[in-house]
Amino acid sequence: MSITDFYKDQEIFITGGSGKCLYCCVQKKDKTADERLQELLDNSIFQRARDEQPESFKKLHAIAGDCRELGLSISNEDLKRIENVTIIFHSAANVRFDNPFKDSIFVNLRGTHEILKIAETMTNLKAFIHVSTLYSNVDQPCIYEKILPNSADWRTTIKLAETLDGKTLDILFKKYSSNHPNTYTFAKSLSEHVVNDYKNKLPVLVYRVAMVVSSVDEPFTGWVDNLNGPCGLLLTATLGLTHTAHISPRTKLNMIPCDVTVHGLIISAYAAVSDSNFATNSKDSVVVLNSCYSNESLTPLWRILRDGEILAKENPSENMVWLPGGNVTSSFAGFFIRTSSLNVYKFI
Repeated sequence: MSITDFYKDQEIFITGGSGKCLYCCVQKKDKTADERLQELLDNSIFQRARDEQPESFKKLHAIAGDCRELGLSISNEDLKRIENVTIIFHSAANVRFDNPFKDSIFVNLRGTHEILKIAETMTNLKAFIHVSTLYSNVDQPCIYEKILPNSADWRTTIKLAETLDGKTLDILFKKYSSNHPNTYTFAKSLSEHVVNDYKNKLPVLVYRVAMVVSSVDEPFTGWVDNLNGPCGLLLTATLGLTHTAHISPRTKLNMIPCDVTVHGLIISAYAAVSDSNFATNSKDSVVVLNSCYSNESLTPLWRILRDGEILAKENPSENMVWLPGGNVTSSFAGFFIRTSSLNVYKFI
């Protein structure tokens, strides 16, 4: 069976989204779920679908929810609507590194537990794909495709977040989280353990993603709609707003195009259902897939910036503020001197 044929009769539920039916769980804010879904569909990434298959949008339904709340704050009516879902892509997450500990635990950890409890009620479920991050185990020397140990227990962590106030939790974070640099990677690491504990109850799979950047092919080369991760640094460097940064020029960033990531997610659900090896392995341990490049194929940052400077000068942006150029340094003193001198020069 081809991947296209496989998805023809599936009912799919995607969390974090703003088959036969595709349900998108969008967070409750100042707009209705339908308004947020329409705003999402107006994005240029769906232009080809609007041109070639406009009727396909009728299959989309918005589900109002909030990953910070118990039960995801999904109404009984919407729970009834998604009870026949066959595939879940759980991608909802708060990706801010400086997010308060309590918020990160509620969204990234407890939210995962809540969607898994909802998934248990879906009798036709074939695959639950948990979207994690390659850096969920940044405290480990090597990121193997398996659930790696964590110094904390996910159940205890949720209870702490529900019991203690935010300021107390933020004070406890550094000692409680072992070697994790921020609340995001720590919470995502624990969320993988939640999924692993459901391996004998649900057809679960963990899909770890590296730094997601602009597309390589679809909808067109270079498409991106946010400034997360390295995208912000590269954009400001292209516009001449950034000429230095405090990072080693030999650093190799593990970046992967967004369309490659999505293709991998689509294939992972297909493989989890169609490949007997996946089904067999999942009985003993949850299947983990790392969507990334090997260290041998990564490009050092200095080369990315050098090539980017050349391209930016050959194809200058209409919004360019200053001529692109400069470099990065691992020396804080060097970074301070360069930043200060550049700022003085700009205002002379």
